[in-house]
Amino acid sequence: MARNLNSCLKLLRRKINYFMINKRLLLTANILFWLAPILFWLGWQLILIFPYYLWILVVASGLLLIPVSFEASGRRFSWLTFYIFLNLILLLASFYLFISLIASPWVLRFLWILLIWYFYYYFWEIKKKIVSGDNDFFSPIVMAGSLVTAFFSAASLFGLQSFLSLSPWPLLGALVFVLFLNIRSFAFIQGWNRRQDLILWPILAVFVSEIVMLLSLMPLNYLISGILSALAYYSALNFVRLYLNNNLKKHKIRNYAWFTAVSLAIILLSARWL
Repeated sequence: MARNLNSCLKLLRRKINYFMINKRLLLTANILFWLAPILFWLGWQLILIFPYYLWILVVASGLLLIPVSFEASGRRFSWLTFYIFLNLILLLASFYLFISLIASPWVLRFLWILLIWYFYYYFWEIKKKIVSGDNDFFSPIVMAGSLVTAFFSAASLFGLQSFLSLSPWPLLGALVFVLFLNIRSFAFIQGWNRRQDLILWPILAVFVSEIVMLLSLMPLNYLISGILSALAYYSALNFVRLYLNNNLKKHKIRNYAWFTAVSLAIILLSARWL
């Protein structure tokens, strides 16, 4: 009888300890979830002192985004957790690479303010999406982040090619891979997950990269080249969205085509050429 009582007490103690550990882990994940944008900024301040350790900041940021993605996806590991992580780490890594090319401290501060604001807006809206299931406000936020990731990635490619005189081919290969991951994470979060549509995402990544390759042959400033690449990404993604929603109507296609053409003309006419 005493032995059974001791066994029950030990089992109860283990369950209490397990519950307390889980509670602490969940509390830690929640704290990191809301502190993460500030921690990213603090990490960058250290990189300004030790610039050769940028890769350590990227790795540390990736590790920090694991509990953040876990918290964002409703405190469970799933494909949504993975694609939220992928969506955020691509944005953050491309942002780190892009701002490493910026010399003006005022521009850097402005970009950091925008990024921190975006992260908190993203976190707030995804919390509401998980609770209510409403994707109306969260979907445009993910679209904006995906578009900015495309801009940062392409602008960084052109910047590295220009400043370091690197060969464009390895950079373009890396860009195809980044764009594919960016598009796939965006598509999953949007709910575009039909098996027959999976072939669209590598085709779209290659298509945008081909446009980027053509832009690399033009004597354009790297920021203008990045903006044009983001415009191509945005237009291609919207045409795919119309196709997936069975909404490829003539007037919608014409409107997107005119928007792309007019935007392209304005950017090129106002561009600062190298």
